[in-house]
Amino acid sequence: MSELKPIAVVIGNGMVGHRFCEKLKSKGLYRIIVFGEEPRPAYDRVHLSEYFNGKSASDLSLPMTGWFEDDEIVLHLGDPIREIDRQQRIVHSSKGIVQPYDVLILATGSSAFVPDINGIEKEGVFVYRTIEDLNKIKAYAPKAKRGAVMGGGLLGLEAAKALLDLGVPETHVVEFAPRLMPRQIDSAGSATLESSLKALGLQLHLNKVTQSIEGHGRIEALQFADE
Repeated sequence: MSELKPIAVVIGNGMVGHRFCEKLKSKGLYRIIVFGEEPRPAYDRVHLSEYFNGKSASDLSLPMTGWFEDDEIVLHLGDPIREIDRQQRIVHSSKGIVQPYDVLILATGSSAFVPDINGIEKEGVFVYRTIEDLNKIKAYAPKAKRGAVMGGGLLGLEAAKALLDLGVPETHVVEFAPRLMPRQIDSAGSATLESSLKALGLQLHLNKVTQSIEGHGRIEALQFADE
C-alpha cells in the first residue's frame, strides 16, 4: 500500500521536477509529495511565448495522466517550502504544512535575473518567466505606447516579438553586448538577425547599459550609462 512506502518530497513543480516525478513514479518505490510555488501544475516553459499566439495554459500544461491514482502523488500548488530541517527530515511549507520525508529532492529550477537598477520596482516593469508574468504583461499592454525588453538573447527577442503581437506601437530591445544573441550565433548570424528584426519594426540598442528606470511611480523612460 502507498502509505507504507517511503516518502519522497520534491521541492519544485517546473519542467525538471515534473519529469523527475514521472521517472520516480514509474519505479513505484515511493509516495511522492510535491510542493510548487506557482498556482498551477507544471507546464512547458520552453514554448511559453506561444501563449501570446493563442495557446492556452491548458495547451502548455504537461501531461499528468494517472498521476494521482492510489494517492501515489500529492501536489501542493502555490505553497513553496520555507524551511528544511535536515536533522528531523521535515520540511515546512509557507501555508503551514509540516511534511516528513525519507528522500528530499530539490528541483526548483532557475529564476528570472532581475538587475539591480534604480527604479526596477516601478509600475510597468515585468519579468518574463511564468504564465502569471505573461498575464500581467497582456493586461498592461493595451495602455502602453512604447515597450522595451532588456536582453537580446533568445527569450528577450521572443518577448519583444510578443509585445509587437500585443499591439504595442513602439518596441525596443536593449542589449549589453555589441550584438544580438552573442552566446548562440556568430557575428554574421547576428547581423542577419538584426536586419530581420528591424524589418519587423523592432528598434535595437546594442552595447547599452541601463543605468536607471525613470518615471513618477511607473516606467516612463530608460536612462543609459553613456547618455
